Formats: sequence, C-alpha cells, structure tokens
Amino acid sequence: MNARQNTWYRVPEVWLIIVLLGSVMAGSLALVATAYRHPDTMQAAPRSIASPLPPSSAARPADAATP
Repeated sequence: MNARQNTWYRVPEVWLIIVLLGSVMAGSLALVATAYRHPDTMQAAPRSIASPLPPSSAARPADAATP
C-alpha cells in the first residue's frame, strides 16, 4: 500500500510544477504569436526634430573637476 501512495501522480507538488511550467509555456507561445501578428513598424518624423537655432551659450560643467 505504501508504494501506491508514493507514486508521482499522487504528489501535489508534482502537479504544481507541471501546471506552472505549462502556464509559462502557454504564455511564452502567446507572446510570440502576438509579436508575430503585430510587428513594429518604423515611422519617420514628419519634420526634423532638431532645433534650427544654435545653442545660446556653452553648458556649464557638472562639477569643478571637469575642465
């Protein structure tokens, strides 16, 4: 009788590990499927985002040790 109680499918921790690993695999495959269905697209800015004006003055150093 003791051998029957120690079979792997009667241990609750085994089922916990199986369920956790299965959910991680399902989530990973869902994430891959979502990334495949909705790829990122590169979009250019409608105009240049840089300012046409030069800086008004040089920036100060962060501390006195910076030359």
